Amino acid sequence: MRSVFVILFALTFSQAALAAPMPLTSTSLFISGQNGLFHSALGFSMNAGPTGWELAPKPKNNRFIETIYRAPEGTGSEALLTVRADKIHGRIDAPEYAKKWLHDYPRFGFEILDAKKVSVAGQSAYVIDLVSHESSKQLRQVLFVRGEDAITLTCRDKIQDFNQTVKSCDQIIRTFRW
Repeated sequence: MRSVFVILFALTFSQAALAAPMPLTSTSLFISGQNGLFHSALGFSMNAGPTGWELAPKPKNNRFIETIYRAPEGTGSEALLTVRADKIHGRIDAPEYAKKWLHDYPRFGFEILDAKKVSVAGQSAYVIDLVSHESSKQLRQVLFVRGEDAITLTCRDKIQDFNQTVKSCDQIIRTFRW
């Protein structure tokens, strides 16, 4: 009987030590000072850092979009960074997942400028740079895969503004942690 009490006592207090800080206190992520902090139920997080970009409401009609970052108001920019989550079947990595899409982009009017495996904060990812001359948009997609979840970060803006926009997008993308 005593050993059962000791085990229950140990389990109770060991869990308390692992508990999250009290919500909305100075050690909580919500009060941490990270601008545009987003934390997904899938276990990843990211933030806007010093970019000035803001979280925008996700569209109600698209269940795949986790969140959206917008360029600061008043800049006249149409820049967006969308965060999309998809379920995948089987165990594949980011480059294998990307290869499925690389064949489709030209059919949708996109020219692939670059596609390569990269490391983002020590995590394996795949970057695809695209341009659509028809819509005058340029995009950068960064793909992360973990288990059966694929996360696609898509930065987009007008072609003429993209070189400036992608700097802010890359700052946000570098905060991605899974």
